[in-house]
Amino acid sequence: MREEVKWFSELMEKKLSDNEWKGGWKDLDNPHLLKMMLDEWHELLDAVTSDDRESIIEEAVDIANFCMMIADNNRRNHEDHKRS
Repeated sequence: MREEVKWFSELMEKKLSDNEWKGGWKDLDNPHLLKMMLDEWHELLDAVTSDDRESIIEEAVDIANFCMMIADNNRRNHEDHKRS
């Protein structure tokens, strides 16, 4: 695994662990997750505009996690559909 991917995925996992109290994403639908991701995108845009390097990384991780959640839900739904 590339060092950059390892570093970034570790940040993703830390953020997921820190927010585990929220209950996860398995019951959230694509539109809801996409809206949450777009909110994070606006936060990333603000961070980039202000050149806040720490916030840029944090918001990029948030967006990546929402992309992962959308992909994971759809992977599980696809696998469930194939079994039916």
